[in-house]
Amino acid sequence: MKLNYLWALLFALATFALAQPSKDVKLELKAFRVLSAQEAGKTTEKLEPALDVKPGQVIEYRLEATNTTDRNLNQVALTIPVPKDTYYLALSAQPLKYEGGLVIPEFSFDYGQTFGKAPLKHKVKVMENGKEVEKEVEVKPEEYTHVRWVLPLLKAKESVVLTLRTVVR
Repeated sequence: MKLNYLWALLFALATFALAQPSKDVKLELKAFRVLSAQEAGKTTEKLEPALDVKPGQVIEYRLEATNTTDRNLNQVALTIPVPKDTYYLALSAQPLKYEGGLVIPEFSFDYGQTFGKAPLKHKVKVMENGKEVEKEVEVKPEEYTHVRWVLPLLKAKESVVLTLRTVVR
């Protein structure tokens, strides 16, 4: 699984690099394997670089975005793709506390074409009583392909860190 995961991660990073908000924002995406450990009778989490992963393991992605300019940037969209060999872990992308408010994450299930707040819904055609009807159904978090936060403002030389978790398929 090590080689496949590394290729998936490299693909995700390449895709991510192509989707950078602008050359004015430096992006650094890191992947960590989440391990549970027992210490003094309590379960704690330990993070280590995700160099070798197995199905069922949890991976935490941390995106650090830095405004490299001397001016404020408006409407900065920061997107983390969910690698193909993983699925998004529900509720792991938390709102960012920023400038006295919250930046709520948005999700995509169509490879970043559209985004919306959870829970996402889409229309499907089904047969009911011999007739084809269109129904709106909820998209499962495991089907999300991208997570995005849109910051109304990223101040000059400022950095923010965003995180989400996935599970290896």
